[in-house]
Amino acid sequence: METCSFSISSPPLQSPQAFHKFKHLLYLTKPLLKQQKRAPLLASLNSPKGFGPPPRKTKNPKRDLKKQENKDEENEVEVRKEADVIPEIVTNRMIKRMGLSVGIPLFIGLMFFPLFYYLKVGLKVDVPSWVPVIVSFVFFGTALLGVSYGIVSSSWDPMREGSALGWIEAQKNWPVFWQSLRGPDSRKR
Repeated sequence: METCSFSISSPPLQSPQAFHKFKHLLYLTKPLLKQQKRAPLLASLNSPKGFGPPPRKTKNPKRDLKKQENKDEENEVEVRKEADVIPEIVTNRMIKRMGLSVGIPLFIGLMFFPLFYYLKVGLKVDVPSWVPVIVSFVFFGTALLGVSYGIVSSSWDPMREGSALGWIEAQKNWPVFWQSLRGPDSRKR
């Protein structure tokens, strides 16, 4: 919580007559200065939930049992989440594959722009405007699909590296990938 404090300063007093002119301001500012010092303290002592006294805490054995059951359920959920964690070796393998399967088509797609520019301006070849659009669409779309292929084509077994292109791993992992996208409800059917 931030507090805003304003500094109240009196005008420079160069002569005793000036002091008497502004003496009444000194009496007006003293109570304000005291309030400013107490305001943050009073604000922190007030109840954070609003008006009125805080509710009384009573022990309820049923509530304690419910809390214990909730803690047990939370522990089970944490154990399930830990079982679903992808090992770091597999994650690094996926990132390498995604870097290649996204980076290569993206780089090729970006290199076509200067090529079409050189053809049009340098060599004066009349290239229709739809050709760069289609070419960039194909390569950028391939780069987008490369994200999924990078994940699916890597070996999900931490002990096994997998093949160079990852086609065998992709055939094994595609059904699992689609099943995870559909959600847990589709597994029960």
